[in-house]
Amino acid sequence: MSLLLPGEKHSSHGRNKESLLLKIARDEYQVLNSGDEELLYTKQAISTNGSEQLVNIFKETTKNGDLALDIHINESEVLTRRISLPASTEENLYEVIQYEMDRYTPFNKDDVYCDFRIEDRDKEKELIKVLLIVVRKEVLNPVIDSIENSGIHLQAIDVIDSQDPENSLHNVKLLRSYSDLGNSKKTSTKWLAAVAVALLFLTGITPLVINYIHISKLSSELEGLEKTVQKVKQLQSEYSKMQNQVGYLVDIKQRNPSIIELLNLLTQAIPDHTHVQRLSLEGGLLSIQGLSASASELIPIIDKSDMFDDIRFAAPVTQSGADGLERYSITAQIKSSLE
Repeated sequence: MSLLLPGEKHSSHGRNKESLLLKIARDEYQVLNSGDEELLYTKQAISTNGSEQLVNIFKETTKNGDLALDIHINESEVLTRRISLPASTEENLYEVIQYEMDRYTPFNKDDVYCDFRIEDRDKEKELIKVLLIVVRKEVLNPVIDSIENSGIHLQAIDVIDSQDPENSLHNVKLLRSYSDLGNSKKTSTKWLAAVAVALLFLTGITPLVINYIHISKLSSELEGLEKTVQKVKQLQSEYSKMQNQVGYLVDIKQRNPSIIELLNLLTQAIPDHTHVQRLSLEGGLLSIQGLSASASELIPIIDKSDMFDDIRFAAPVTQSGADGLERYSITAQIKSSLE
């Protein structure tokens, strides 16, 4: 599990004492009273459509008023990845990660909730090092369904390292689109929006001005997306270059025979009175050393093959001793298979 960044260590200060704690570990859901950690509810593998009991326990605990909810997710339910990205992507980092989710993880972006933390910035290489935190939606969706309209306010989500709690991740923003779940701020936001619309009409702002504001907002969003698209195109171009380089190396390998092919050819070609003691292939140059009853016959025999060119003795032929065999050293250039 990843180490925390400075200033992100967990503290109970500032958290609501009158709150519930939901623990999720290996498909087990436990609801506890945060004050005395009294176990209120436990359930194995809650499905999205089968969380009625969780809804009931939330309703029961909020009879005397709204409560805050802390969620502790065990690291076994969480996937973390450390990735490096161009520094220019920081402005739209969440969108970039969403776009590349299936590249960094085994999941599609529509199947997970995610958060990220920038751990380091390499100014020299213009890179940022990012910790990616991913949880499958099927783990949290039952909780989201249960919180809706229950009087429960989602306070914080922590990823707990059961082996080393000091390495736990706190205040993880997995539910970016559900930041006000169960909170009365939902109603307040809707009320403020209605008042704002009414004031627009009361102050005589024309539809033309409203359209201008809308267009300005869209233009700003479009500018950010264009930067992201440019970076994606740059990454695609780099990926194509890498593919070409790999293809070039594969092509070189395919154009030259393997040592096994050469051994098979020489075994069939050279006569029985000839022994190969050493064979090497380096940079397309084949070197053969050994003993033969008639070394002068070897070059014409090897030359019959279409695989070799420029066949010659690399050193004078000498007598090896009392056995009467001749010691030879021959080199040959390997022909390209594409010639």
